Amino acid sequence: MKVLVVDDDPIVLAVTQERLERSGYEVHVRNQALGTSRWITENVPDVVLLDVMMPALSGTELANVLRRNDIPSIVILYSSKDPAELQKLVAETGAAGAISKSESDEGFMKRFESLLRLARAAASKPPARKE
Repeated sequence: MKVLVVDDDPIVLAVTQERLERSGYEVHVRNQALGTSRWITENVPDVVLLDVMMPALSGTELANVLRRNDIPSIVILYSSKDPAELQKLVAETGAAGAISKSESDEGFMKRFESLLRLARAAASKPPARKE
């Protein structure tokens, strides 16, 4: 499974890449949001893990761009923001969910894999019929 991690903090980017690679994911990284939608269109990752707070173009703005362009990747927000605020951003962007940057390695991977399962299950359900 191909995962793209987008974060402007080089330390967080490296730690997150290492966490995911240890669990067997193919990880690609970008240190800025600008130009990322083009990269995603050309490379089609299964999952995009987006830092919420980045300069020039925030992760939430990028998530909205991806949604408007019907990019099929699963989008997960990643931030040190308050969990309630993160859930609000998830609802606003249509992301699959959010993970706190303060999670332990084990907590991060459990949450990441849980969000993947939920997103896949939601994608495999047939659309609701209108009556």
